[in-house]
Amino acid sequence: MEGDLKVFPLTEVLELIHAHRRSGVLEVREGVLPLTLRFAAGEVVGASILDWEGLEALFTFPLHPKEGTFRFQPGPPAGERPLMPFANLLGEWARVNDEWDRFRALIDSPSRVLEAIRPKPPLEPFQGGKSVRAAAKTWGVPLLIAMERAYMGLREGDLYPLRRYAWYALRIRHQGRKGKTLEEFGGLQGLLDGTRNLGEVIAQGVPEALVRRYLVQALASGELAPPGRGWLLRDLTWEMEKEGA
Repeated sequence: MEGDLKVFPLTEVLELIHAHRRSGVLEVREGVLPLTLRFAAGEVVGASILDWEGLEALFTFPLHPKEGTFRFQPGPPAGERPLMPFANLLGEWARVNDEWDRFRALIDSPSRVLEAIRPKPPLEPFQGGKSVRAAAKTWGVPLLIAMERAYMGLREGDLYPLRRYAWYALRIRHQGRKGKTLEEFGGLQGLLDGTRNLGEVIAQGVPEALVRRYLVQALASGELAPPGRGWLLRDLTWEMEKEGA
């Protein structure tokens, strides 16, 4: 079973698999963003955006994508427990999607680095500048809760966004033959040699938007496969959405 999400909405595809108690793997793609769902007897037992797994990753993917494709490959039931009962899954997915939309009105992605103007509790992690993802790890809380805290900090004037992202710290070194994606971004070829991070590349005059587009294409094609590539691709595509708004 495969098709176009303009014709068969994602919610209908999910409900069909559930109603028929199917087992297998559903591959969904919205633009360059992939989502993999594993089903056992109609229940979702696994979800991932590349190497980012679990409900946290799942709920960042749009439940109602305006366009995209899907493909379901039947298979034997996986010996895993449901991530959440299907009866509750779609409602929670929609609710968290709405929360992400609300928070992203002020913070384009969790990779955005914020600075504390007044580092009062619980905003101390942002002193000196830190991304929302890094703050979530410091606090030991889910990413969505960290986004809510950062959102409130911005609204109340305790935080302000810096003009950089967590991925600025990445160092990319291409060895041997350059990939097709890099060939399309000729100005980057001599700079991605591992001696400088992406923030330094941007500081040398390469437009941030160009570096972002390169990363998205290279991650989506598999030419780049660093640990954390799933959340990185999700954040970059969010930033591109805001950039094009």
